[in-house]
Amino acid sequence: MTRTYDVPAGWLARSASRTPLRLVNAFAFAKSSTPPPDQWTHFAKLRPVPWKLVGAFALIAAFCVWGIVSTLIQFAEELEYAIFPLVLMAAGALFFGWATVNSVVSYGTRTGWPHLHGVGIGESGIAFRLTGGDADVPWDAVTSIRATFTNEDNPRKANIPVLRVEYAGSRVDLNTQILGASPIVTYWALIYYWMTKESRGELGTTVAQERMDGWLTQVTATAAPRGLAAPEGPAAPGTPGATLAEPSQ
Repeated sequence: MTRTYDVPAGWLARSASRTPLRLVNAFAFAKSSTPPPDQWTHFAKLRPVPWKLVGAFALIAAFCVWGIVSTLIQFAEELEYAIFPLVLMAAGALFFGWATVNSVVSYGTRTGWPHLHGVGIGESGIAFRLTGGDADVPWDAVTSIRATFTNEDNPRKANIPVLRVEYAGSRVDLNTQILGASPIVTYWALIYYWMTKESRGELGTTVAQERMDGWLTQVTATAAPRGLAAPEGPAAPGTPGATLAEPSQ
């Protein structure tokens, strides 16, 4: 039976990564993070903050500082009338200044985002290494894996495409725009190994890596992938009306 998992329109941005997941040994995490439970993991790192965004953070922080100085000069003798704007600008300067420094530091440290932060797929389950904390989720604990948007339940929230993994009453949203591996292939891999228990033994080996790389080759050859479909078993990324074959092993 063919199963199909649709990807919502607009979920895959043009700027989304087209690189493969990397087969990483747990030793790579030993000195900077909690090693995943599996010796070998197919890992998708998070991308660093784009320099354009870092520049925007810095400009906003600088503008807030300039506003504070100007306000202090203009209302030097009547500061009680400028308390509210001063508080707002101080908060903006602190927030965007922190964002700028944190973003720049993350490029050069092994412990900072995005170096060893991301999601790993291993035989025992899914390993999350994120700024909010580490989590190792067994396959049997996963209840849902979906391609969706953050405003799915509340239209007033930001409309950000995410790969959502739900487990044991919790959920993790992986922003597809900062995921450092193809979101389609990552989604397919998560779905495939979650629903195909008999194939999990190949995780952590070149067999699974070649399978994922084969999917990536087919996805990158497609102009605008929207859906997921496979001839057998769980879903695989493709286009409406198209079926992606399993790569030869």
